[in-house]
Amino acid sequence: MLENIILSLQSIWAHKLRSILTMLGVIIGIAAIIAIFSIIEGNTSNMKKQFVGGNNNTMSIEYGKKSLFNGAGFSGGSNEKKPTYIPVLSQEQMNEIKEQTDIKNIAPIYQKNTKIYQGQKSGNSTILATTTNFFEMNKKKIIEGRLFTESDYTGSQQSIIMNEKVYNTSFPKGGGIGKYVEINGYPFQVIGVYKDEIAEGELSMSFGGENETIVPLSQWNKITNELNPEPKIMFQTETTDELKIKAPEVFGLLNKLIPESGYEFGVKNSENMERQLEQFNRSNFLLLAGIASISLVVGGIGVMNIMLVSVTERTREIGVKKALGARRKVILEQFLVESITLTIFGGILGIVVGVIIGRIVTSILHYPFIVSIVSIVGSIAFCSLIGIIFGLMPAVKASKLDPIEALRYE
Repeated sequence: MLENIILSLQSIWAHKLRSILTMLGVIIGIAAIIAIFSIIEGNTSNMKKQFVGGNNNTMSIEYGKKSLFNGAGFSGGSNEKKPTYIPVLSQEQMNEIKEQTDIKNIAPIYQKNTKIYQGQKSGNSTILATTTNFFEMNKKKIIEGRLFTESDYTGSQQSIIMNEKVYNTSFPKGGGIGKYVEINGYPFQVIGVYKDEIAEGELSMSFGGENETIVPLSQWNKITNELNPEPKIMFQTETTDELKIKAPEVFGLLNKLIPESGYEFGVKNSENMERQLEQFNRSNFLLLAGIASISLVVGGIGVMNIMLVSVTERTREIGVKKALGARRKVILEQFLVESITLTIFGGILGIVVGVIIGRIVTSILHYPFIVSIVSIVGSIAFCSLIGIIFGLMPAVKASKLDPIEALRYE
């Protein structure tokens, strides 16, 4: 076997250009498969991270019916009634939870879709009422004016910070800092304008999108007349992996702060979303890999063609070996090993090219770079299979040559 491998390498080296051209289909096919795998796996990992942990290791805990968090098979029926009164949670209560669970940050968020009036102009907006910790967890950049101060959170001053789009709608000519807008009949002074800082490849985790505006939590009672609004709690950990571990602790403590009812704090099951994402990406991979495999088939046909040429070129050599007593098995093995060696070399070059392409593309798209050992081993195995399938016919032809006729061949 070792002797056959050496002979194969000598034959490949003796016809370098021909061998490279023969391997080209295999190289392109394997490179495409490896690159596709890296890009799709990187995209899957990126999407999972952002679905689970946002762009900054954060998770949103919601308040809703128990069946929302306990799976589709659970139904509280008529028992899933909302309590008549839900106390507005404070940052002091959040700080206690932060200390007990050893998380990085936490903030309550109350949300209301309503209209903002400025003179004769009006526009829809999602008003968020929250605390200073919210800005520490979210990538929001002040582009004009300032953030809330402690007096804004604790005092009676009705202040508001606007998303850039909402600000431009209310004050198309600018100059809105220090002026007032009206929400639910109350005047709010505009003290700042911000925009979300979203890097390429990241999903926007903004609660209200481009129509978002923010007020201090102390001013929530001015925004709505609802007696029992449903809050959301955003918390942050040092790493994404900690989120799922800390979430039960956080919403367990939150449930102790509200009346017992058919509603509770919890986290929607993200496993189904992750599973669907994996299935979607797997189907994309199979489709694209199937298309790339056409190159491998074309490459295999090229290998078979060149091996048939090689058999013809070495007819006299085969005749000499048979005349000296070489059996059919020896000749068959020699040409089969050469075919497999040719495709494996093409596969190795394809893997290198595919890794380089995958690294470049995932870097441009800001995805994690992932190369599976399984995909590399599978590629080598597939190349070996291509070598066997398309090298078998030329090898059989060589092994069946009549030694006398082969010695006469010129």
